[in-house]
Order: sequence, then C-alpha cells, then structure tokens
Amino acid sequence: MKKVFLLIAVHLFVLTAFSQNNPFAKKFPAIDKYIDSTLKEWNVPGLTLSVVYKDQIIYAKGYGLRDVEKKLPVETNTVFPIASNTKLFTATAASILNQEGILSLDKPVKNYLPAINFSTDELNAKTTIRDMLSHRTGLPRYDGIWVNASSVTRKDFVAKISYMKPQLGFREGYLYNNMMFVAAGAAMEEITGKSWETILREKIFQPLQMNATCFTNGEVSKYGNFSLAYFLPDSTKKLLPKKYEGQCEALGPAGTIKSTANDMANWMIAQLNAGKFKGRQSIPAKAIAETMIPNNIADKEGKYDELSNAIYCMGRNIYSYKGHKVTSHGGAIDGFYSFVTLFLKDSIGIFVAVNARHSRPLSNFIPLVIFDRLMNLPPTPWNERYMKEYKDGLLQAKKTEDSVKATQVKNTVPSHALKDYTGFYNHTAYGDIKIELEKNKLVFVFRSQRSVLAHFHYDQFATNEKGTDTPDFTLNFLTNSKGEIDRISARPFGDPVTEFVRKKE
Repeated sequence: MKKVFLLIAVHLFVLTAFSQNNPFAKKFPAIDKYIDSTLKEWNVPGLTLSVVYKDQIIYAKGYGLRDVEKKLPVETNTVFPIASNTKLFTATAASILNQEGILSLDKPVKNYLPAINFSTDELNAKTTIRDMLSHRTGLPRYDGIWVNASSVTRKDFVAKISYMKPQLGFREGYLYNNMMFVAAGAAMEEITGKSWETILREKIFQPLQMNATCFTNGEVSKYGNFSLAYFLPDSTKKLLPKKYEGQCEALGPAGTIKSTANDMANWMIAQLNAGKFKGRQSIPAKAIAETMIPNNIADKEGKYDELSNAIYCMGRNIYSYKGHKVTSHGGAIDGFYSFVTLFLKDSIGIFVAVNARHSRPLSNFIPLVIFDRLMNLPPTPWNERYMKEYKDGLLQAKKTEDSVKATQVKNTVPSHALKDYTGFYNHTAYGDIKIELEKNKLVFVFRSQRSVLAHFHYDQFATNEKGTDTPDFTLNFLTNSKGEIDRISARPFGDPVTEFVRKKE
C-alpha cells in the first residue's frame, strides 16, 4: 500500500512540475472543449494530439474512440498511420547521409541507383535525390501503381518508373509524387547496404526514443493499441469501420510509418531544437536545416489571406501563418489523416491525427485554432470555413455524378456477348485486370477489389460501390481490326488513361 501511495505522490509531483513549466497550461481546458465539440459536429470518432513547446511536451491527449464497437478510447500511445508525414523522415535520413558524405543530394540519382530508368534522357541525366524529395521531376503521381498492391518489392516499384510520363518539364513546377520518395529510399538502401527501415531506426527512431513507432501492419497488430478508421456510407450518419488496405510495405519511404502522439512529440522537439533531444545532438543540425531549404512553389494560388503561399522544401512545406513562420506536412491513407505543424520562431509543435474518411479538414485546421489560442491571436472561423467547403464538395460531387449520368446514351447494348469480354488484361506497370462472368453479370477483379460491372452504354461498363469504402472504376472495352475485344481503357485510381491489353490464352 505504501508503494501505491508513493507512486501516486510521484505522479502528482510530475504533473505539478509539468504544469509549472507550461506557460500555456490555462489554455488547454478551453481547447479540450473545442476539440470535443468539433469531433461531435463532424461526427468523427477519435483524435490524438500532442503539443510541444521548446524542448518539452506541454500537452498530449486522446479524444473519443479508436474502436467504436468495442468502445476503446484513443490514447496518446494509440498508433495511427501517419502516411505522408513519413516523407520528412525519409528526407531527414537522406540529409543525414549527405552530411556523412555517403551520398550527395545534388548528384544524379543514377550514381547511387543504376537500376532506375526514367522515360526521358533528360530525367536520366539530371534527376537528383533533392529533385525527387521536392516533387520537381515533372512526373505526376501514378498512385495506381502502388494502391492496394501486394507482393511487390521496392525494386519492382523502381522498375515501373520508366512507364511514368512527364506532365511538366524537368524542374518546371510542383507535382506531388510518392514514387519518387520510394526511389530515393531505394537509392539510400543501395548505397548503404541497409534497408530504409533500418536506416530510420538507427538514425532517427532510436536516438529519439520513438519506441512505439513502426512500419508494418504486423507490428501494429502485435503492439495492440491501434486505431481503426471509419467512413459514412450515406446520410444516416452511422459510422462504419473502413477496410484497411494499407500501403504495401515496399512504399515505405513515401508513407508507411505508424506512430503515436507521444512519439511524434519527440520528433517535433528534435525538429524545433536543431536536432537536439534531451540535451543530446540526436540528429545533425545541418541535416535538419537541409530539409528546410526552399526548392519548389507548392501553392501558387494562395487560398487564405492568413496563410502565405507554400514552398516545398524536402518532405515539408514552409510558409507563414499570420506572420509566424511555419513548416508542416499532412498524411492521408485509408481514412486516417495526420498533420505535423511546427511554428519555428515560436518553438511550438502540434501533431494531430484523426480516424474518419471525412475528417481531413480537422487535421488541417485544429492546429491553427490551437496556435491562435496559445498565442492570443484574433480567432479565425476555420471550422466554419472548412465545413462550408466540405458541404460544397458534397454538392459538387453530386453535380459531377449527375453530369456523367447525363452523358449516358440510353437503350444501347454491348457490341459483343458478355462472355467475349472475359479474360485477363495486362499493363506492365499496373498488373492484371481480370473480367469474369457470374450470373450473367460481368465482374471486375483488380488486386484486392472484386466488383460487379454495370453496363453504362455501348462498350462502357462501370462499378457502382456507392455506400462502401471501395473505389469505382469506369472501363471502356476496345476492339482490334478484326472487331474482337482486345483492350480495356481505364484510369487506375485516377492515374492517366491507360490501356490494358488482353492476354492471349
């Protein structure tokens, strides 16, 4: 019993000392109420938060539920996928290797990864790791190469880069590209002889005591304290668990890290203190500074007066908010959204992660609301703005759906018997689409997805996954000179139009 009282006394002492060192302590009860009401308004099940000031965690809390059915709460040690917030870890690791003289950020990547081949001679001759980590190669996303892919290696992904066609000239502008981060990670592996995961563990996770942070779904399951994601299938507002496909492990350097609010607080402390953590130089200061060098204009329009145009560095944006210098990045995958926001001159870092497909706006604006309150800045109606945008987006999506339906030519029939459409269709970068015939309906099978196809008009078919968390596809079947069905034209997960060629039996 004495031991229990001693532990309680020590715990209370730590909390009291923690509060005394926190100049913002009185602000957080109101922030708590704001977050609770915002989650309720948006019908979002859970959120995790950590706030750091200088070299201390000044607030960390879990809100709502990580598992609605089991009523399990979100905690500060609950693991969330941070998706593209992985990118700054990759950029930092590359910068560390640059400081150590192992590689150069500004020499052609083919010096370190001879296997990489781009679709143009210019890209092959000039593309550097800095170009790849600042989204200025001119190559569009091509996310369809990796979404829901399985049994694919990092080397396989690198081999597929040759199929990616530029949309802009080299270094002409900003085009976000996950595959470039994958290739940069592969270059780091090639030159060090270590996996990207090992590099991050040794160079970042271990020095920063990020002990719960991991890479794979298997590690998350073993850890146990993790969040599910949710989606709203219709207007009933009843949340349903979202199927978690996750990124295949090969995507790693672009977005497979899973972490907690507590671990991310350690990461933010190191970022705000030039690589120092608990009095030790855990990451070289020059490596941190390298990731903050502006390389590419990411936001030419400037959406809000409070925010300046964002410039992309390496794995992070840099801009100003109401005159305060900020770096940030977001992450999004399978209904999970996260945001890391660092107010550099104010020495404040805020990490937020949420767990519903419609909750992305919260990860964007809650850090701004918290900062306004901590710094006594005039409030901006961020919630109202984003709610209006969200509702406007739903209306626009409905208009787009209606406009597509309006193009349908009524009373047409397919040009062939349904069995003539069945078979395997292949594209080297994307793999196979399989078309089956089941109960007089065509069935679309692509990676982990299996969906019934509905006839739209002529030789065009489409899936209809409304009310689920499965993406829809539109397929145009094309014929050869003999009039035989031999190709499918489609846009895999929103990528450029691609033709899948029928395999010969």
